[in-house]
Amino acid sequence: MTFSRTKGLFLFLAFLQLPSEAKEDPVELIRRHRYDEAIASWDKDLEGGKLDEKALRALKGKSLAYYRLGSLYGEYSGFSNAIMAEYYTALIETGASAIHFLYLGQIQYQTGKFGEAKASFEKAKKLGGAGPNILEMVDVFLFFTRKRLGEVTGEMNLGVKDNASQWQAMELKGSGAGEVPQGMGGQSQRSRRCKLKVLLRTSAPTFQEIESTLKAVLNDAQQPEMYLDQGKNTQINFYDPFLMETLSDTYYTLSKLTNLRIRDEEKKFPDLAAKFNTDLALSESCARLGQWKEAAGFLTKAEDVEGQLLKAQVLAHTNKVNEAKSLMESLSNSAKSPSDKKDIADCYYLLGFDLDKGLKLAGQAVKEKNGPNYYRTFANLLFATGQAEAAMQQYAKGYKIEYRNRIDQIDPEYMTDYAYAIFKTNKLRYEEIVETLYHLQKEFPACRQMHYCMQGISAGLARSYESQRIFRKGG
Repeated sequence: MTFSRTKGLFLFLAFLQLPSEAKEDPVELIRRHRYDEAIASWDKDLEGGKLDEKALRALKGKSLAYYRLGSLYGEYSGFSNAIMAEYYTALIETGASAIHFLYLGQIQYQTGKFGEAKASFEKAKKLGGAGPNILEMVDVFLFFTRKRLGEVTGEMNLGVKDNASQWQAMELKGSGAGEVPQGMGGQSQRSRRCKLKVLLRTSAPTFQEIESTLKAVLNDAQQPEMYLDQGKNTQINFYDPFLMETLSDTYYTLSKLTNLRIRDEEKKFPDLAAKFNTDLALSESCARLGQWKEAAGFLTKAEDVEGQLLKAQVLAHTNKVNEAKSLMESLSNSAKSPSDKKDIADCYYLLGFDLDKGLKLAGQAVKEKNGPNYYRTFANLLFATGQAEAAMQQYAKGYKIEYRNRIDQIDPEYMTDYAYAIFKTNKLRYEEIVETLYHLQKEFPACRQMHYCMQGISAGLARSYESQRIFRKGG
């Protein structure tokens, strides 16, 4: 979630209207959450290579669509981790194999539970019987988990031969594209996804290579990583726990790279450049990628509320928490409009401190101006302060269940947040989550893994043979 997302969108729409054409207006596609279609539409305006005002507007539109996709997959990531953690934990209780412990351990690793991850990988190694490729992947994760725990130092030297395990090792090491052995390709879903993450770390990543690798990963993501359980001679569906986070980082990176190109070209169009506020957009993309020093470098002009809130985040993440708190306090005291109050409350939620102050502002904002974005901010802060029942009531106010199969009518991020809230509070409504995720995965196939795992969890609560079969297979 980003506090300036909605405000930035509508400020942008105010000046981005393109001349009437036969094709559907990409600005309207953005409003309807059809981000990929909007990008494809703007790509047509960039054909021919001539960078005039129309093309520069198209680049700005693409940067916004990429940013929105980065935000969306960021929301998917946390929910996906929670679903898969519960699913694989439940599967282990019905009869564990090395593969089950490998995937559970990966989720624990990703969420920073390194002690639990180590135990899972050690159990996987002890069980064995899963084939050399699986055991090499276990060795890779076990080494880097122990390194996180300070139990080993130096480089991994395990003689890994499996292509997917080699790529996974490079990703966990933090390698950039310059460290990839010449001629080494991605031969599997996991390899290509790891390759994408490695590309993002390159000092000067190539837009075209990232984009082409992203397309391959998105195509892969429509199917699970399937393995044959040699002990039971059955095929089981597993899902890459790092997929959603990688997609989020990729789209934020594409937004950043697009804005860097705009920054280089907009000097030719000073009137248009004044409306774009490209430095702020760059700072925000860097912030979402955790590149806080770089984000600070683009914040030379942070005079409005949006810029000041981003400055507060940069301060908080560069060991200047007291300055961030002071700035937030000043903004809170001077806030007048409900949209500013909502944005400030969102920022308190992102920063994770003084949540009571954020909750107060969110409550004031929703009284003065309601709507899904206001309910969502209030609900998030209610959840963060332990008021789950009140939070669910706020979420419900901004959600029309009859529209959950129409992302044109409901922001998919809102759908995701509400479904996640239900997941955390009410098992009796799991079927509702399955239905919501079913509609989301039709629009965004990469989140299909969430639907399949949630279907398995829901089926696991039933008693019929067919339901139990679905539970064990994962959809």
